[in-house]
Amino acid sequence: MIREGKEETPQTAEHSHINFYSLLRAHNMQGFQFNDSDQFKDPDLYSDKSDRENEQEQEEWENEVMEKSEESDSDTSERQEDSYIDLDPNETLRETTYIEQSHEELGETAIFTADSWEMNTAQTETVSEENKSLIWTLLKQVRPGMDLSKVVLPTFILEPRSFLDKLSDYYYHADFLSEAAVEENAYNRMKKVVKWYISGFYKKPKGLKKPYNPIIGETFRCLWIHSKTNSKTFYIAEQVSHHPPVSAFYVSNRKDGFCLSGSILAKSKFYGNSLSAILDGEARLSFLNRGEDYVMNMPYAHCKGILYGTMTLELGGQVCIACEKTGYSAQLEFKLKPFLGSSDSVNQINGKIKLGKEVLATLEGHWDSEVFINDKKTGEMETFWDPTPELRQNRLIRCIVPPEEQGEFESER
Repeated sequence: MIREGKEETPQTAEHSHINFYSLLRAHNMQGFQFNDSDQFKDPDLYSDKSDRENEQEQEEWENEVMEKSEESDSDTSERQEDSYIDLDPNETLRETTYIEQSHEELGETAIFTADSWEMNTAQTETVSEENKSLIWTLLKQVRPGMDLSKVVLPTFILEPRSFLDKLSDYYYHADFLSEAAVEENAYNRMKKVVKWYISGFYKKPKGLKKPYNPIIGETFRCLWIHSKTNSKTFYIAEQVSHHPPVSAFYVSNRKDGFCLSGSILAKSKFYGNSLSAILDGEARLSFLNRGEDYVMNMPYAHCKGILYGTMTLELGGQVCIACEKTGYSAQLEFKLKPFLGSSDSVNQINGKIKLGKEVLATLEGHWDSEVFINDKKTGEMETFWDPTPELRQNRLIRCIVPPEEQGEFESER
């Protein structure tokens, strides 16, 4: 699907794919039939006939209604069956083909030296003079506090993929969820969920890039292969609303016992020399064999240095991950760099894991490098998350649908 930095809308609302709404509607409407014929109207309550005559006519009327209703049900069921029957007896259902993703652009996030890791934590970009003039032209359309969802952005700040594709970045380490699903201890289960959550942010594009806005009805599919459990995590996302822009997604690994669903309303605010991209919504992670749901929200992305200085992208905001059934929760804070802060204050994160109101452990570090956990009972501090080269190399392999087999409204067509 090729765009020129502008939002596109399809010419018709009838898409060839089956979207989330139609699936839900088909499920909810199954078994319901509507009939406006006179036989379903109330009998005359004001007739001057005898009670016995009325009872006889009422009984005859009910029998007639039941006979006609059975005929109607039979006809309707036949019509429903006909609508789902594959008219070609030689045609068989075929599993969707997925191929390993061949190329992936990543920003430089770490440099290995003999002594230590030197983390290039700040995600920055120097804007050329030509592009600065385009930014000034863009800024003439906006004012501080304005929502930028309807503003046409220049292509040089757009990442060459859809926002639906971007949302899939959080599942390259879905194997942490596979481990959490079989973990018997509820506290350790919450720690693995938090570890998976943090693992979704270190993957960065080259430079400061914003993904394309999906068009209404656009979909994206992919999967990850779990070599340890010989399973697959499937991902599908769809743009279910255009104004406001709402993206819905569903992730499932039935064999390993987890699924995840949610919707995101993408909003952006302009503040003069900076802007914030807000992901309003929540996701619900379910462990199928335990009946547990973990509800979580997302941090916001903050870009500063638009008019002067170096353009820098950070994450900020409060995040809560809570499981009502077990009573465990995690509170995370993504911190923006202070005005006079050092390079060590970039991409900081801290938080705590709680059971009810009791704090069991605290977290601190950098979400794109090392995060440490301090257990309150033992007083021990250990590494909780560290995206080392070995971990990056062994992360799950993502597979995508070949372009020639994608539907009309898939992101990469």
